[in-house]
Amino acid sequence: MSSLVYIIAKSAKNKFLELLRKPGKLALYLLVLALIAFTVIMSITDQSQPENLLDIVWLKGILFALILLFFIMAVQKGLRSGDVIFDMSDVNLLFVSPIRSQSILLYGVVRMAGTSFLAGFFILFQSHNLGRWFGVNFGGILLILAGFILAVSLMQVLSLLIYSLTNGRPVRKLVVKILAGATFAPMAGYVVWQAAQTGGDMIAAVELLLRSPITAWTPVVGWASAGTVAIISGDAGGGLAFFGTLAALGALLITYVVLSNPDYYEDVLVASETAFEKKRAMAEGQINTEATSEKNIKVAATGVGGLGASAIFYKHLRESFRVNRLGLWGMPSVIMAAGAVGFALLLPDGGFLTILQVLMWAQIFLIGTGRGLKELYSQYIYMIPQSAFSKVVWSNLEVVLKVLVESLFVFVPAGVILRESPLIIGMAIVVYTLFSLLLIGVNYLSLRWTGADMSAGILITVYIIAVIVIMLPGLVAAIVVGSVIDGWGVLAGLVILAAWQLIAAVICFSLSKGILHKCDMPVVKAK
Repeated sequence: MSSLVYIIAKSAKNKFLELLRKPGKLALYLLVLALIAFTVIMSITDQSQPENLLDIVWLKGILFALILLFFIMAVQKGLRSGDVIFDMSDVNLLFVSPIRSQSILLYGVVRMAGTSFLAGFFILFQSHNLGRWFGVNFGGILLILAGFILAVSLMQVLSLLIYSLTNGRPVRKLVVKILAGATFAPMAGYVVWQAAQTGGDMIAAVELLLRSPITAWTPVVGWASAGTVAIISGDAGGGLAFFGTLAALGALLITYVVLSNPDYYEDVLVASETAFEKKRAMAEGQINTEATSEKNIKVAATGVGGLGASAIFYKHLRESFRVNRLGLWGMPSVIMAAGAVGFALLLPDGGFLTILQVLMWAQIFLIGTGRGLKELYSQYIYMIPQSAFSKVVWSNLEVVLKVLVESLFVFVPAGVILRESPLIIGMAIVVYTLFSLLLIGVNYLSLRWTGADMSAGILITVYIIAVIVIMLPGLVAAIVVGSVIDGWGVLAGLVILAAWQLIAAVICFSLSKGILHKCDMPVVKAK
């Protein structure tokens, strides 16, 4: 066991030393820590009692939705290849060492807890807002973080168990899918029933659902959210009962894995090797990871069009249609369109801009950088004899086109339901699409000048602040002009905002073009 403690301590030290060798990235991390410290100090020193606090039941709903997202990802990973519990260094060293398999699994669980902490790090940044909205003090914030870490760590073990039980067994995979859906079926039925009782008032139906025992006793997700809110509300006994149930289930799962399959190494090896091979493939310039994935590749056509840098765009389109029959239209797009239509039905007249704002906020977290960023890890984009600016833009147009297609199916139905004019709907589509281009430009700019992708990990805080600062001039101008002009104010504001986003995106791409010709080629380390 002492050797495992040594590995954890030594790994933490090496990561810190590696960070010291990257001043730009270190500065970003220090900025994030300073911002979090500032918000924490504000939440501790602010003794004022906010008025009109939101009901604590909505905090329970927020936690439930957040943990549900990780639950879905854990089940999906378990059905594919299991969660990544170990690195390949652990596979090569620990798995062949004279250490008990139980101790090695416990070491993996501890590592997962650390990963869960980083995944929930943003909760600390919300300490002031949670205090202002729900009256939660800093102790409550730490409790929320602890509940999140406990739930996510448990779900990573669950992912391992699902893979161990279903690998190579299609019938068992189907059973897992049915059980996962059946777990939340009572909640869906309860909402429908309450909506019928309240005359279609979905907000009231959801509130009644969150107050019901059905939500609280939903396995894992409900236990974690209900336990956290119970302790914050003063019901320490009820909260500890939920947390104890979570801990007992986690211990039961770990015990089952160890006793039923003491040689579990083969199960976790698949996920470790898959993650390792993806990193190594990108480091070697093999960016077309779709071709080696488990997805069915349908070669409907071959060849690409375009000349020079534009050929990259056509290549990305071809790859999209190879891995997805609908090309630029996938399941996330369907969910987004359905959600927008649902909100449009619930919102009163004039709520069209609210949908635009919500989706723009969501896009900050969902946009990623697509295949354009992967091109930086291949030599081909460096060899095209054209300007760096044109190559960066062409390599990312596929993402922008995908967002454009999504926005058509999102804003047109929502606009029709809310009876907005065609001009407003059209400009909302333009604003939403250009916003994706701006986000990609911010990602490239951060990679060029800091060597870090700010849209991932705890640097997401700096990323959000950077986006807000860049958008601020356009937002202020749009609000001012929109409030001055009668009748056409909303349309004028959207036009100004779209123009500013285009200008800011061009500036970001111009400043980041040196990532191709003025710095070393990016490399993904295959640890």
